Amino acid sequence: MLSYGLQNPGDRAIVDDAAARRCARTLGIATLGTGGVLVLAKRRGLIDSLGDRLKHLQDAERWLSKGVVDMLKQQAGE
Repeated sequence: MLSYGLQNPGDRAIVDDAAARRCARTLGIATLGTGGVLVLAKRRGLIDSLGDRLKHLQDAERWLSKGVVDMLKQQAGE
């Protein structure tokens, strides 16, 4: 994803890994995490509920802190 970000500076690379985000920041690559993608999808009416999608991620053993989940829900208006 970072090579894509370098080649397409007007786009954002979808990156969740903290080390990759730091690297992207150093390289000047704009990033967006999975949670941010879900917030955008909710705002654009592509999904009905962010909470359901976040639960699916947690069930798939993706670690999301309660603070991150709460922040994402707030950003999505839930």
